[in-house]
Amino acid sequence: MRPVKCNRPRNPKIVFVIGLQVPFKGAAWRRIEFFARYLSLKKFDVYIVSPRVLHLACSVIRSRNSEVRREALFKIITVPLKLHVCKSPFLTSIFEMVNSLFLGIVLFLIKPEVIVLSVPPYRYLIGVYLASKLLRAKLIVDLRDPIDNSYVKYIKRKGLKILMRVARSAEYSVLYRANAITCVSESMVRDLSRAQSYLSTKIYLVPNGADLTAFKPLKEVKSCKPEVFKLFFMGNSLEGYNLSVVLKALSMLKKERLNVKLCVAGALDPKPLYAEAKKLGVSDSIEYLGSLTADKLVSVMNETDLAVLPYYNDKNYRYSLPAKFYEYIACGLPVLVSAPPYFEVAKIVRDHGVGIWCPAEDVSCIGNAIKQLYENRDKLMILVEKCLSFRNSINRVNSAEKLISIIKGFINDATL
Repeated sequence: MRPVKCNRPRNPKIVFVIGLQVPFKGAAWRRIEFFARYLSLKKFDVYIVSPRVLHLACSVIRSRNSEVRREALFKIITVPLKLHVCKSPFLTSIFEMVNSLFLGIVLFLIKPEVIVLSVPPYRYLIGVYLASKLLRAKLIVDLRDPIDNSYVKYIKRKGLKILMRVARSAEYSVLYRANAITCVSESMVRDLSRAQSYLSTKIYLVPNGADLTAFKPLKEVKSCKPEVFKLFFMGNSLEGYNLSVVLKALSMLKKERLNVKLCVAGALDPKPLYAEAKKLGVSDSIEYLGSLTADKLVSVMNETDLAVLPYYNDKNYRYSLPAKFYEYIACGLPVLVSAPPYFEVAKIVRDHGVGIWCPAEDVSCIGNAIKQLYENRDKLMILVEKCLSFRNSINRVNSAEKLISIIKGFINDATL
């Protein structure tokens, strides 16, 4: 009797696509890397496809972390070549569209069942969508920021208005035709559903959350007053964030002889920050730490007293719910949010008591809030306890499980 060969079932292939060169030290990469690693552990065959980026006319270039590649459970495929022209968003957009076609060729070689496209950048929507249709793969658009944010810079440029209107319509049509859309904030889910009611059946809330195994408290907060009260901000860009109001608050506190320092981390350009600090006479109250590894980032956050998230009074950022917000809280670091009251991040701070909310651009409120916590350590400890109580509800594992549930639904439908 001949032995019967049993074909082992193949693990489903999932491809994450992002128009940024990975790996890099940033929130977008931490989100994708966590999901890719988690899905790999759940027996999915996971790939990450991204472009090799050549930066032109850029003062600051996002740093990359080559260590991730060696220890990853998934495969990273880097596709040449995307040109990023920092002084010309329009040219960069054109290069992104062209590069998306090259990424599409790689997708044909992998033949995935599901493609997860991480946006922004947005110009990959059309190319990846076309590839997904030809491959008959399910497309999930992981939307971290609204598409309209990318068109704000073109509004005053009359020559580009018609072209940008066509591109915007095409990108929204991809959302309309995608199999699922995952959003990082409730307000984005709500507004997209209202704008296009058809989308409400396939939009899912998959928050950023935080990796609680990496971002965690390392020490207890002591009730004694510190020699220096340390504020903290991290990011690879100052776009959307109004650190000017924090500098003005520092100037106010310095006049009252309070020893407060702002620590800034990330691959941002610190020159404008130092220039304004010099004008306000608080240059010695700023410390730029540069781009940090995740371990060093956690260590620094545990040495500071209060994180700051100061927004402009600009409705375009109302959806902002950055990964750094969750990571601050996961480390037991309260957050001072300066934003309009309808911003989702402001609502979370007020509802859960994980920090302090001040109206946007209200220097007096920011300064007084810092002063109160500086002088009354017990108030700060109450905020820390609130963060630690809220910690389990922001576990990124919950978001990964939700993504898996969506993917399994597609795969099960395909096998019926």
